[in-house]
Amino acid sequence: MNISLLFLSLQNLMRRTFRTSALLLAIAIVSGAIFSTTTLMWGVNSSLKRGLSKFGADLLAVPKGSMVSMKSALLTGEPSLFYMERDIMQTIAGIKGVKKVSPQLFLTSVEGTCCIMGNAFLIGFDPESDFTVLPWIEEKMGRPLREDDVIVGGANAYAPGDKIFFYGQNFTVYGKLGRTGVGLYDNALFITMERAYSMAEESHKTPGVVPLKLVRGQISAALVQTDMGAKLPYISFTISKDPNIKVITAGNIITSVRQNLVALFGSTLILSVVLIIANALMISAIFSTIVNERKRELGLLRAIGARKVSIFRLIVYEAALLTSAGGVLGVIVGIVIMRVYQRTILFNLKELNMPYLWPPVSSIVVLACIAIGAAVLVGVGGAFYPAVKGSKLPPYDAIRAGE
Repeated sequence: MNISLLFLSLQNLMRRTFRTSALLLAIAIVSGAIFSTTTLMWGVNSSLKRGLSKFGADLLAVPKGSMVSMKSALLTGEPSLFYMERDIMQTIAGIKGVKKVSPQLFLTSVEGTCCIMGNAFLIGFDPESDFTVLPWIEEKMGRPLREDDVIVGGANAYAPGDKIFFYGQNFTVYGKLGRTGVGLYDNALFITMERAYSMAEESHKTPGVVPLKLVRGQISAALVQTDMGAKLPYISFTISKDPNIKVITAGNIITSVRQNLVALFGSTLILSVVLIIANALMISAIFSTIVNERKRELGLLRAIGARKVSIFRLIVYEAALLTSAGGVLGVIVGIVIMRVYQRTILFNLKELNMPYLWPPVSSIVVLACIAIGAAVLVGVGGAFYPAVKGSKLPPYDAIRAGE
């Protein structure tokens, strides 16, 4: 009986092609908006969590006045230059609850014969104390790290064994990090701290090279890893007692990104909710009209033995078929639009300091099913009252009313 009802429902939908097409398009717009918005938000959140989990630092101590630049460097990989004295490392290491402290030093390349590419983000790190770079290498050469080696982020085109040079000094690509969506990992190139200092010193001696404004003993950031159960507010407050130092936490970064996320997608989400309500009301009104148009048909079905529940299912099936097809269409259109405009989307997200990696296929399938399921729920919910009303029509009165 269910198969017969589904076939009959499909036939009924095909009778009025214009009305069916209009409803299909309306549902597709809503489901497409829901799917696109949730996919983008999912991608930002998962990229942020993945990147910060690999970052490994619970706190970052940076020079006062560099908070905005540091957040931008973390999320988008934009070169940011600021320095402080390395002595702060000893102070931080002595705070109760601090497990490890590792320095990083930010440099940037320039256009010209000195460097293989301009405006590259170079980061000096200390292999001895590092806990944020070496553990996350996915590809590497089969030997220990050397002073003339460089580790590249996942967004770089270089592979282990390639040769590159900056400020007249040659480097060998030792390893490559996995993609995370966080710019500090994906776009930067990591060299040893000692090599960064020597490169800065050599830049002052090489003719035609813009000298690096860096002196030995300076660092850009101190990355802090705390003990299990350590009190982050206490550690952060203690570090911040130094008037020249500011502390960044993962919570600061996540809050900043989420605020930008709400600003970017908040209006879209509100519009989607409004469209959902409007579509539910529209479907209810249209199916009420359909029930009135088909009173004679429904009465005849009841007269030949169809039960009330069968009439109810017939109308609900029509709504479910229509909205599921609209949901599938919306998802397909949403995927096509996102892929066509992916460069623009990623550029706008980068401008708002939001990391992004496209969700894996499995996640996209889940989001697509959610969008289609939401469309079906809207359709069934909108058609529920007309279906109840149609199922309660007395057969004789329905046949006479439809004459």
